[in-house]
Amino acid sequence: MGVTEVNVRDHAVVVGGSIAGLCAARVLADRYSTVTVYERDELPSAPANRAAVPQDRHLHMLMARGAMEFEDLFPGLLKDMVAAGVPILENRPDCIHLGAAGHVLGTGHTLRDEFTAYVPSRPHLEWQIRRRVQAIDNVSIQRRSVAEPRFDGARGRVTGVLLDPDGPGAEPQFVAADLVVDAAGRGTRLPTWLTQWGFERPTEQVVDIGINYATHYFRIPEGLIQERVVVAGASHDLSLGLGMLSYEDGTWVLTTFGVASAKPPTEFGEMLALAHKLLPAHFNEALAQAQPVGDPSFHAFPASKWRRYDKLDRFPAGILPLGDSVVSFNPTFGQGMTMTALQAGHLRRALQSGTDDLATEVNRATAKTTFPVWTMNAIGDVTFHHADTKGPMPWWYRPSGALFDQFLGAAETEPVLAEWFLRRFSLLDSLYMVPPPRILGRTIAHNMRLWLRGRREQRDAAKAAAVTSPRSP
Repeated sequence: MGVTEVNVRDHAVVVGGSIAGLCAARVLADRYSTVTVYERDELPSAPANRAAVPQDRHLHMLMARGAMEFEDLFPGLLKDMVAAGVPILENRPDCIHLGAAGHVLGTGHTLRDEFTAYVPSRPHLEWQIRRRVQAIDNVSIQRRSVAEPRFDGARGRVTGVLLDPDGPGAEPQFVAADLVVDAAGRGTRLPTWLTQWGFERPTEQVVDIGINYATHYFRIPEGLIQERVVVAGASHDLSLGLGMLSYEDGTWVLTTFGVASAKPPTEFGEMLALAHKLLPAHFNEALAQAQPVGDPSFHAFPASKWRRYDKLDRFPAGILPLGDSVVSFNPTFGQGMTMTALQAGHLRRALQSGTDDLATEVNRATAKTTFPVWTMNAIGDVTFHHADTKGPMPWWYRPSGALFDQFLGAAETEPVLAEWFLRRFSLLDSLYMVPPPRILGRTIAHNMRLWLRGRREQRDAAKAAAVTSPRSP
């Protein structure tokens, strides 16, 4: 089999042109003379769904932390999104209805700390990022499929990629590169390639969550629903949940999902019936006027997976995994895009440091930011979503989940606790969902007051019943 050689110096290649690959290209452009992104899918010139990204038809949430990270990578992004009609929620808790594990947060009408959220659709966000990457002089995005990286055993490094033939009768093409970034997503073949090259396969942490979801877009008259972010998560007693967002083009998206292999409703009328069950009455009055747009979409997400590249003793030079190639989170928590942006930040800082072991530094930094988010997700999935972990489960998962259930119960009527949860859920302040002593103290005091109030009400009811009950002759 003949191979066309294209020798390029100071060249970085990115495999995959989705959000992770685009963020990687943006960072690499500052350090490499040429950056090439290879994407097998046709990339639209305007916001649109892509065949290679079936999940982009479903609800995606951009966490507040993610908006900050993307703005740092692409200055002006947030302003341009708002100008294009993307909803912006500036310190507006009344525009967010957040239900978690059967509890609805009661944030009140004002927030003590400034909080800004943006609500773009996934196709719109990706298009905004892509057009910025396309405008970078030393970045090229090409529609080609990568067969595999080429590994030089004598040098212990990846030296480029082999592209699939570009049409009938064409030859595979080798493209030399100083660095290859694997942003191919959950379907990455990097673990297999590592074993072929004589390295260990990374261990995997897996949480079997068994998510099925269905999505339908719809329109309603403007002004009927004040909220722009609506979440009613699954709970221990109900394995169904939903999310509903208002997007930049005036449409709304409604995604219903089931965990532990539960099947969500798929017909629009049935989806509205679930909303009627999970949401307050004012939503249902508005949704009674909803007009569906297009056809429903369906997708399945069997398990969250974290490939522990950070634990490998040896790793080849010249290649680096990024995005879902490393870790794919439970999508119902809405954290995937934000965590990808954090990984891009790790890559940027590692490149700036001038390290000789880029992959090790980035893999370790990614592990540090992944650990707290992964752990809290796993606790939530095991405690509330009937999930199973492959391999031993830490003994403290279920007790921690039970304690957090008490915290969420208090956050229903304690605005300070609700705001703390909203910010941590949005990955602001800290990635750790561990309440500090002042928050724990407030939770205990609040729950104690509720308990004492309940006891008083029981005693008062008993006294009233004793007074009104007829006396025996």
